[in-house]
Amino acid sequence: MHPKTNKISCEECATTSCFVKRTNPEWLGKISKFKNQVVYPKGQYIFSEGSPVFGAYFIQSGDVKIVSSSFSGRQNIVRLAKAGHMMGHKGEAKENYPIGAVALNDARVCFLNNELLYDAFLNNTHFTIEIMMFYSKELRKSEMRNKFFAQMTTDEKVAYAILYAGEIVGQKNSKGQIMITLSRQELAQIAGTNAEQVSRTISQMKNEGLLSLDGRCICIENLTGVYDLLSEYEQFI
Repeated sequence: MHPKTNKISCEECATTSCFVKRTNPEWLGKISKFKNQVVYPKGQYIFSEGSPVFGAYFIQSGDVKIVSSSFSGRQNIVRLAKAGHMMGHKGEAKENYPIGAVALNDARVCFLNNELLYDAFLNNTHFTIEIMMFYSKELRKSEMRNKFFAQMTTDEKVAYAILYAGEIVGQKNSKGQIMITLSRQELAQIAGTNAEQVSRTISQMKNEGLLSLDGRCICIENLTGVYDLLSEYEQFI
């Protein structure tokens, strides 16, 4: 059972990057009235791989990992998502989700069922175009990632995972440095390797002055230096 929460209306929502904000005022009110909204605690599935597609999800606050299982049962992180991002768009009505979504921290998520979502598409040109552009961008990222991951060394994949995590779910400390709280296993699931290899690469980058550690938290000390490790893949990064 999902935890109950006081629903924040779309009009009051401070997440200006949310796609729903691109609808006209009438539809913004309609979506606000009929959407479902739940706060998912850390580690809880928002939707599971293989579950029926009933609609799409929009993150109002918090961070989420989008996961997929290989044929051997190994879980990979295919994408990270934050406030303003859309999830569940890779499924279609009467199908099952090919991916799952898990809260990385307390995440407030809005759900629009298929009927409401499709009606919004038909009646809001700006909203529809924004979603189409999002689809296109996600597809391009996926294609580029598959292309360059085949050429990267394991250390380069780990460096990419750190940069990617920092960009999407990283937080800045008082010095303006990016802090990453993902576990070594989660970074491994992005990089397509194992936690032991991630730890070795992090130790090496720490010795080179690129990173520092505060418990399980990773701090990027030299952002330019980390990017330099991936200079061959500049168009991808």
